[in-house]
Amino acid sequence: MLPITLMQLASKAQDTVYVSHSKTTAIQFPSNIESPVIAANNLVAQVKDGNLLALKAAQQRFATSTLEVKTVDGLSYSFPIVFSYGRAGRLNKIVNSETSDASEAPKKLSVADIGFRIAKATSNRTAAHTKSGQVKSEVSNITVFDNKLFYKLLLKNHSNIAYDIDFIHFYVRDLKTAKRTVTQEKAVYPTYSLGGENSTIAGKSKGAYVFAFDKFPITKDQALFIEVYEKNGGRHQTLKVKQRDIEKAKPIK
Repeated sequence: MLPITLMQLASKAQDTVYVSHSKTTAIQFPSNIESPVIAANNLVAQVKDGNLLALKAAQQRFATSTLEVKTVDGLSYSFPIVFSYGRAGRLNKIVNSETSDASEAPKKLSVADIGFRIAKATSNRTAAHTKSGQVKSEVSNITVFDNKLFYKLLLKNHSNIAYDIDFIHFYVRDLKTAKRTVTQEKAVYPTYSLGGENSTIAGKSKGAYVFAFDKFPITKDQALFIEVYEKNGGRHQTLKVKQRDIEKAKPIK
């Protein structure tokens, strides 16, 4: 009589799998799939060749869901399933029952990707802040990526009157200037911005903006000044970011 081996069911979390209704996404397992695969109502799942699972979306849009798959070797896999037109259609291979490897090389983060990530992140360190009337502004989450500096500007309108942005001006200036000396200002311009389409901040609301700059020199006796002017109003904002705050910029990982 053959001995019976008791195999403990192990569960492994995997990378996100992207699906759409127009492309077939596949997951290849190192062992055959234990049929049937119970998919959510928004997914169509089909087992092919024993260890290949083909997936498509049953509808054009759906919220993130999770798919559980068991294989005959006693392992259980959990996949976050996300709808995406652009990222669907890949062959995802499970290597050595432990790691998931997409057949396409991972996409390098773009400046826009970083901008969206910073805009959504919770502000954890304020580099500068000011207030004019019931409008407050702050610079937070100074970040460095690929030799570029990113600044997040948050405007909070605590009044009932909408705040219309006329323009935002960036320049480097000495912190101290002698009397009768002309103040020297050097304008700097962002190479990327996010949120510019939202030029009006309604009453009792806020707006987040992200600006990216190529690295520019600044000494300990200088600062980056950010001026936000209100259109047809006087609640202008002037923020001063010093060198020590810029040097504390956090890298994107």
